Amino acid sequence: MKTFHLSTSSSANLLSVEPNVVAVGFFDGVHKGHQRVIATAKEKADASGVRSAVMTFDPHPSVVLKREQRDAYYITPLEEKEEILKDMGLDYLFVVTFDRSLAGLSPQQFVDDFFIPLNVRNVVAGFDFTYGHKGEGSMNTLAQHSRGRFAQTVVEKVADGEEKVSSTRIRKLLDVGKVNEVNDLLGRPFFVKGKSNSDLARKIIEVRVENSFYFPNEGVYTVTVLLKGMQHYGMAWLKSKVRQGQEQTCTFNVYLLDMDAGHSEEDVTVRFHNKIKDEFESINVDYIDDRLQKSEKVIRSFFGLE
Repeated sequence: MKTFHLSTSSSANLLSVEPNVVAVGFFDGVHKGHQRVIATAKEKADASGVRSAVMTFDPHPSVVLKREQRDAYYITPLEEKEEILKDMGLDYLFVVTFDRSLAGLSPQQFVDDFFIPLNVRNVVAGFDFTYGHKGEGSMNTLAQHSRGRFAQTVVEKVADGEEKVSSTRIRKLLDVGKVNEVNDLLGRPFFVKGKSNSDLARKIIEVRVENSFYFPNEGVYTVTVLLKGMQHYGMAWLKSKVRQGQEQTCTFNVYLLDMDAGHSEEDVTVRFHNKIKDEFESINVDYIDDRLQKSEKVIRSFFGLE
């Protein structure tokens, strides 16, 4: 997958891209609803014999327009979103910088600047996609603004039960620690990535996260950890405020069942599966061993390791 970074100050006319079908949206989480939009674009591209593409934006529009700091943290930050999209077999990724200049474009100007120059043959988006100043453009107006240069495909909402699958819904579930329900909506485990250091004596690693991940709330969670190419089963402790204010770095601890060797700082991925406890208890070295032994039984039972 080839990635292109675009903005109002860098002309898309200068890019050399083959004809493509593009799925467009913010796609935070790349959840099942997003996957439907992207899969539709890939199907259309394959049927037409052209390239498949995704257009996303960075940062989230509300960070720029409403200065919502909460929205500066993501279910899938841009780097992780790019990895997921690459695994989906796409040919192109267009990352458009969202700033006030972009927000000020008329719907027609947005289409003229960001769809037509990119050799787009079909724009695929969810029913609620909007574009241009104050979101005045929609899938209902895109045919007019396309001026016959490309087709449009609307993907209707994807529901789980009676509710729409959405990034907002996933964030609300993370706010109450329902990661098992989050995973159902994502179609994969929710994860964060960071760096780890180990405590050999107690099979505990400290995970330091510097990217802008949106965290589950306070509690104790069953997790799987990818470390040095190996998967480990464990338990993560999240404090009530893993991230303080606007800090970009945060840390939490993970207890691993089968860790028997130390390591220096390493890349680590922590996948969340289920919440064990609602409350966070400070780790006291005087009685931690007993607590961990009890928790280990819960972890082994959850993963069927008994």
